Amino acid sequence: GIGMAYDSLGEYQRALEYHEKHLAIAQRTGDVSGEGLAHGAIGNAYHNLGEYQRALEYHEKHLAIAQRTGDVGGEGRAYGGIGIAYLSLGEVQSALEYHEKHLAIAQRTGDVSGEGGAYGNIGNAYNSLGEYERALEHYEKHLAIAQQTGDVSGEQSARSNIVLAREKLDKSHKDPTKLFRVQLRWPTSS
Repeated sequence: GIGMAYDSLGEYQRALEYHEKHLAIAQRTGDVSGEGLAHGAIGNAYHNLGEYQRALEYHEKHLAIAQRTGDVGGEGRAYGGIGIAYLSLGEVQSALEYHEKHLAIAQRTGDVSGEGGAYGNIGNAYNSLGEYERALEHYEKHLAIAQQTGDVSGEQSARSNIVLAREKLDKSHKDPTKLFRVQLRWPTSS
C-alpha cells in the first residue's frame, strides 16, 4: 500500500501515518488479518524512526493476532520483527531467541526468503556478541539463499556483513586475549 511506498522512500513518518490508517480501517471492518499486517508495518515504521520499544509493542500485537488466527507465516514475520527490536534495544539473547523461532517457522513453511532474512538477523546477533565465526556461518547461509532467490538487496547486505565480520575476526586474532575469549566463548569485561 501507500505506507509501504513511503517506507521504501525512507519517509517513515508519512509511512507510519498510512499504516495507522490501514490499522483503523482493518479494525473498523473486522479484517483481523489486515489488523495483524498493519501492526507489523507500524512496528517496522517505529523501528525505522528509532523508537524501538514502540516497535516491539506493535510486533508483539502482530504476533498475538497471528497466533490467534493461525497465521503461521505472520507469526514468523512477527518473531523476526520482535528479534530486530530486541537487538536494537541491546537485548541480544532475546533477539537470538526470536530470530531462531522465525528461522524454524520459515524452514517449516518453506519461506525461503524469510529463512535467509532470519539467518542474516541471527548473524547480526552473534556479531553483537563478538562471536564472529558464528556470525559468519549465518551470514554465509543468508548469502547463499539470497543468491538462490535472486534477492539482490539481501545479497548485498550479506556480502557487506561477511566482510565486516571477517575484519572483526581478523582483528580479534591479532589480540591474543581476544582470540582466547572468542575460542572459549568467555564473556568479555568490556
